[in-house]
Amino acid sequence: MRWLWKIARAVLVIITLFFFLFPVYWLATTAFKRSEDWFTWPPSFFPRYWTVGNFLGLEGGFFGSVTTAISTITPYLRNSTIVALFVALISTVVAALAAYAISRFKIGGMGFVSWIISIRMLPPIAAALPLYVIFSKLHLVNTWWALILSHLVFTTPFSTWVLITFFNEIPRELDEAAYVDGAGIWQSFTRVSLPLAAPGLAAVATLSFIQSWGEFLMALVLTTSKDAQTLPIYLGRFITGWRIAWGPLAAAGLITMIPVIVFSLLMQRYLIRGLTFGAVKG
Repeated sequence: MRWLWKIARAVLVIITLFFFLFPVYWLATTAFKRSEDWFTWPPSFFPRYWTVGNFLGLEGGFFGSVTTAISTITPYLRNSTIVALFVALISTVVAALAAYAISRFKIGGMGFVSWIISIRMLPPIAAALPLYVIFSKLHLVNTWWALILSHLVFTTPFSTWVLITFFNEIPRELDEAAYVDGAGIWQSFTRVSLPLAAPGLAAVATLSFIQSWGEFLMALVLTTSKDAQTLPIYLGRFITGWRIAWGPLAAAGLITMIPVIVFSLLMQRYLIRGLTFGAVKG
């Protein structure tokens, strides 16, 4: 029966890998397909002719589309990178301070903790209009800060919630030993608790970066030009009322994936430790 279980497990692994990796494979191959192969039926799973025209705009015009190449992606890539990095940094710092205060000094009690996580449950569309009015009064519409602040509304509560667990797992005796040695609250936080919570900090930074990178609704409502619009808005330019420019869309999607994959790989070791922290505790 053991061999039967191994076969079933191998089949399950293959099905799971196929389910998650096939969309990536399809995206990558479509990015290098010629325009006449975008809509063929049955679809071509492995193109006979490969081209970089979708990246360079060499595949000819596309009726109804704003553009046929991704040569104009640079401003949007810059905006997404800056916004996501600032969101990851600010969200992690604010969440670490809030989580430490709640964990060590019970500020606000469980009611405050529940209120924090309830903000994360708020549908983004419910906050879009109020935020637009506020940012209009502050003259922040169509700026990076409008996106950064709006993304923080949703990333910081989740980061705080995760980090509370981390700080709860760090023995209070370590802080008390630091106090005995003459350290203050800030020194105990920065020199004792914060280094021990490094996996959690890396995990919430990565999750905040990914969430900000793929956010679409706030970018659609709060930005109007390439000075602040991010990559999700840029990808929408290839979808028209007539047709979808699958080749350039896939090429732009491929470019959009790369920074997230690189950032996740760099943080992978801490991310896995952070997401599994305390998972085996009884």
